Amino acid sequence: MHMANELISLPVAAGTIAAAAGGLGWLCRKARSQLLSEKAALMGILGAFVFAAQMVNFQLPLMPGTSGHLIGAVFLSVVLGPALAAVVLSSVVIVQCLLFQDGGLLAIGCNIINIAIAPSFVGFAVYRLIAAKPDNKIRFYAGATAGSIASALAGSAIVVIEAKVSGVLLIPAGVFLTTMAGVHLIVGVMEGIITIAVLGYLRSVRPDLIEGLSANGAIFSRRTALAGIAALTVITGMGLSLLASDKPDGLEWSYAQRPDQPGFKPVVENPDSRIHKADEIHSKIALMPDYSVRTASDEHPASAGWTSLAGVAGSMVCMGLIWLSARLLRHSIKEAEH
Repeated sequence: MHMANELISLPVAAGTIAAAAGGLGWLCRKARSQLLSEKAALMGILGAFVFAAQMVNFQLPLMPGTSGHLIGAVFLSVVLGPALAAVVLSSVVIVQCLLFQDGGLLAIGCNIINIAIAPSFVGFAVYRLIAAKPDNKIRFYAGATAGSIASALAGSAIVVIEAKVSGVLLIPAGVFLTTMAGVHLIVGVMEGIITIAVLGYLRSVRPDLIEGLSANGAIFSRRTALAGIAALTVITGMGLSLLASDKPDGLEWSYAQRPDQPGFKPVVENPDSRIHKADEIHSKIALMPDYSVRTASDEHPASAGWTSLAGVAGSMVCMGLIWLSARLLRHSIKEAEH
């Protein structure tokens, strides 16, 4: 659901970047009170896992020409709380954009809002409404599933608003919203399945990693549980990423291209040459555009090894950036105490 530059106007780009920056500043201040020392490593490892998992686009059931990928907002929120989850996901979005040209450079504010901030808080609110307390397994998993669906729908709805305000839609906003909601409902269901699978693993091996649960019944030590997530991150980034669907994701399918409908014409038009110039600049500064080597093309595709390298390198950069951010936040807490 990473937005491209063509979906927004320059005023919307500027406004959303300012809003995202302000929102992240507020979240960092809010997160300082929740950031215990042991959470820094947890945030880094979980952020690396979400980065790797987002590389694995899965084909959507009932929609052969479309794919989707994990957002991770509810998974992170259940473990870290929505404020820290939004900070972690924002770091992932920034790395994806700057290093891999995943999402437009001008649309980075939109993507932070649509993928990180809004889904984290909306998804967690729905999860808490249903789960109440995580002790009840049925309500816990039902809440996580419903929260995942809500997070996907919330992000997709905001995309429609941003495109409508930008004046780039060639179809009524209601039609675009219906299409986006239909596709992302399926994405949300798939997200829910993945989310409860990963949360189920944590709950069984180290339940105290989930907020509100104690360590009673833990099978592994905290370090071993985190090592398991790290191993899964490497497997996902190096191996599962090679199995990712090449079909357009739900957003691209909704407005740009539909392999299952050869006669489909894009429903967005952005004549601003400055938007397209930003794409050219972005392609020059991104180290591995589209998670591949810079010289790759349709005529000369890169080897699969470059995708694996991007998966591992991106995960490591995310982990380092998030860990450093957490350390800086911890340092600011100590400075304030003195």
